[in-house]
Amino acid sequence: MKTLFKSFDLHLTQLVLRIPESWAGFFGAVTTLGDPVLTVGIGIAVAAYGVWAHAGRIIIAGSLVWATLIVGSMLKLLFGRERPMSEYAANLRVDTFSFPSGHSSGSMIAYGLLAYIALKLLPQPYGLIAAIICGIIIFLVGVSRIYLGAHFPSDVLAGWILGAIFLCVIVFIVRPLS
Repeated sequence: MKTLFKSFDLHLTQLVLRIPESWAGFFGAVTTLGDPVLTVGIGIAVAAYGVWAHAGRIIIAGSLVWATLIVGSMLKLLFGRERPMSEYAANLRVDTFSFPSGHSSGSMIAYGLLAYIALKLLPQPYGLIAAIICGIIIFLVGVSRIYLGAHFPSDVLAGWILGAIFLCVIVFIVRPLS
């Protein structure tokens, strides 16, 4: 199984690193969209709206953004996977393990929740446009983590899966806007 992950990581990393170095500034900016401070802020904003609207399900939905990041942090400690050997990873202000990617899980849950809200509350085609933009952000945050050398592709994939699981809990179980 480790061989499969190494092969997956190697091939996808090589593919991402074909992107010219001139894109480094773009990916540096995009990666900030998945920063835990920002994604937790989105969760706080959603929960605060739920408090204002007296909507317990919306409060729970916003709180699950934080829960996703907490579970991701616990998984990092459990797996203890070192980050790629890169200058970017060596200079991270907070030294954490690599698996799963917190930026990827955070962007999946936070922007996925915003996409869900947009689809439910905005008139079409605006809701769809907003949801597509959120989807692009989720994808680009993940790619940025590989491009910058912060994560292996399997870390990003695991982060997306973790975020998607929590997003499914929100959409299909909590159902905040139903």
